[in-house]
Amino acid sequence: MDIDRPRADSCFADQDELLDDFAVMLDLHIFYLYKYHPLVGPDSALQNMLGTAVSREEFERFLVSAADSAAYGSLTDEEISELIAAREYFIGRYRAAADGAADIPIVQAGVMFGLDFFRLAVVLTLLCCELYKKYEMLFVFLQDDITKKTVSVETAVRLWAYPGDRISGYFAAFSEDSVLMKYLCRAGEGSAGGRPLFLSRAVTDCFFGCSPTEYEYFRPTDAVPPVYINRQITDLAVNAVRSPQTQKTSILYISGKRGSGRHFTVKHCAKENLESVLFISAELFRHKEKPSVAFADAVCRCVLENCALCIYDFEQIMENAESLTDFSSAIRENLRHLGSHIYIISEKKWNDTHLGEDIVKLDIEINDTDEAQRLTLWEHSMAEHDFAEDISAEELAAKFRFTPEQIFAAVSRAKELSHISGERAISSETLHRSCYDQAINGLGSLASEIKPEYGWEDIVLPKAEADMLKQACSYMKYRHTVYHQWGFGKKAAYGKGLSMLFSGPPGTGKTMAAQVIANRLKMRLYKVCISQVVSKYIGETEKNLSRIFTEAKNADCILFFDETDALFGKRTEVKDSHDRHANIETAYLLQQMEEYDGVILMATNLVQNIDEAFMRRINFVVSFPFPDTETRRLLWKKLLDAKAPVAEDVDIDFLAEGFRLAGGSIKNCVINAAFSAAAEGKPIGMRHLLTGIVTEQQKNGIVVLKEDLRQYADLLSDI
Repeated sequence: MDIDRPRADSCFADQDELLDDFAVMLDLHIFYLYKYHPLVGPDSALQNMLGTAVSREEFERFLVSAADSAAYGSLTDEEISELIAAREYFIGRYRAAADGAADIPIVQAGVMFGLDFFRLAVVLTLLCCELYKKYEMLFVFLQDDITKKTVSVETAVRLWAYPGDRISGYFAAFSEDSVLMKYLCRAGEGSAGGRPLFLSRAVTDCFFGCSPTEYEYFRPTDAVPPVYINRQITDLAVNAVRSPQTQKTSILYISGKRGSGRHFTVKHCAKENLESVLFISAELFRHKEKPSVAFADAVCRCVLENCALCIYDFEQIMENAESLTDFSSAIRENLRHLGSHIYIISEKKWNDTHLGEDIVKLDIEINDTDEAQRLTLWEHSMAEHDFAEDISAEELAAKFRFTPEQIFAAVSRAKELSHISGERAISSETLHRSCYDQAINGLGSLASEIKPEYGWEDIVLPKAEADMLKQACSYMKYRHTVYHQWGFGKKAAYGKGLSMLFSGPPGTGKTMAAQVIANRLKMRLYKVCISQVVSKYIGETEKNLSRIFTEAKNADCILFFDETDALFGKRTEVKDSHDRHANIETAYLLQQMEEYDGVILMATNLVQNIDEAFMRRINFVVSFPFPDTETRRLLWKKLLDAKAPVAEDVDIDFLAEGFRLAGGSIKNCVINAAFSAAAEGKPIGMRHLLTGIVTEQQKNGIVVLKEDLRQYADLLSDI
């Protein structure tokens, strides 16, 4: 042995020094294994080196030789002493590193997995095979097989069994459920002794500094945003880790909606407790033949990296009862090496009563953010950026029922878009567009989006009704003040959403008003397809309604129910099962309206048919009267006040006074007239407008006579 080596009780400086010392010892063992090898040793004349055929000489030599059942049985006492001295020197330095808690992964793994010298030497031998090319050639020669470029089970036993011990006693170390094979090594195909050995991927990733994309490591030095909300939940997790149950493993089971702060809670808990965490998706466990295999790999990574384990998307495992049972078993099988706690993140609760007495499960549920919490998050996320003056954090908190992740992502996205477009301050339009990029829309075939095209300047209503619409729009802006700052939220436990009913004859502007509201609130508008909601099958209507309100909540949009009386009709006396079912549907719809805290707009031509229970739950009822002469005059002027050329003979007063038309009908008349004029290449004239009126009235079964046209009767010769 080299006299310049450090003392046998001195700690390794780092992992490189450990491997260098081990390589010296490995070379010595390989040499003595080679020296007395019956086939490839220096005294053997048999050098076929292919392992594909057995020569007569080989057969006779094996036949007359004694069974080589003891390790290093042919060595002299002096040679055995040299091997033992080399081992004791390495073991002394290894123990010094272990006792000194050296930051060397293989030492930490040896301590955590309780590896004895034999198992530790097998792992280090395989690591040397990965690192140094020379061992590939040495083991090909030593094992007399060009295909065996790594150590086989038998060679590992002959290398590292204690001199004089029977080698058969060491094969148990390579059983499937042994610590060595479960966590650190893998075996290829072949006979029990001839199987080639490999390091597990977890070990090679750790030693070679690889960070596979499917794994995420969090370190205490990583940055984590401050805790703005749910401080009590974070404190609960922190205290659970700091005060573990004696002799028991704790599962911190964190459930909640995606983006609600589940990962954040784990990271903040880890940061405060100065621990690292390995995040692994449950998807990896589903792709393995057994969850226990993937679980063992995860445990190995945690041991080597000295970190806690966190499994997220756990609801994927919960989808299959068999997978869930296997996973529960895997937890119990790995208790010894799990440490004091693990984290599990899921969207669903897990009521597992079969985990065992050695496991304590702490359920931590993160509920949906309320309006006050959302306001806090909006204020903090907007604090470091410049926003337009018309943006209100209170209004954003009321409109968008976002998770913390969605709020910060929306602001970050708005900042990017604003920078690209060259805005000095983030505009309301940019921020709202970013918000809807975060919203999850699954309304599908039950509702269709309407792009709002109209503003306040486009709608013509009596002043009282117009003021009521504007008052309703301010409802969202000041909802936080009323419900939270002034305390009315405690007096109104439910029904905090904004609901409006538009009533009036067809064509009076109800759908236009819905678009005006959507434009003012800068929210998306979805018109519910009543025909797709109402079903003749019992229970299907309720399912459709539930889906609509759930998806609308996720999408943070305005729901618009047209022809509302089909859904909100009056309940009737129960005479048969159909009446009972209809009343159940109405009651269910009432419940959904009370629980929904978003914006609902409803339109009906028959307000008298609406159930009184619905009327009590509606915040604003706006009547859209049939337009009088003055209102019709304004409508004609607004619709003709476009870029299109208008002839001087157009008599708006005559049109408003002579024809009793709703706003929708007036719009149709003007558009028909515009197409006729465009086809003739002329400005829109009185003849075009009167033709449009005749066509529109015919649709409604009304005949326009020449007497109705008075001085303009000659313009339409075909009447």
